[in-house]
Amino acid sequence: MVRQKWTLKGLALGAGLAAATIGILTFYVWYQTESVKLGLDNGRSERRIRALEGSIEALKLQRSALLDPGRVERIARDSLGLIDPADADVVFRKRDGGH
Repeated sequence: MVRQKWTLKGLALGAGLAAATIGILTFYVWYQTESVKLGLDNGRSERRIRALEGSIEALKLQRSALLDPGRVERIARDSLGLIDPADADVVFRKRDGGH
């Protein structure tokens, strides 16, 4: 049986095909890895958004409670000592310009 020698052209073609195959496989693995990373980042971002939306709702409720007119009046009267003005202390001005 006679062995056939590899020619330079055949070796170059084989090396080129091997390099192309390795390159394609490397790109495929990188692409899949990036896809998984993006999916995980997306999931984390969605959880963070839900948590922030919950915080916003809690802050809105807290703001409503703090700005309740009854609470504001109670603080004004009890803590600050404010009282309703006497009728003589109220001054009405006429608007200029016919409005």
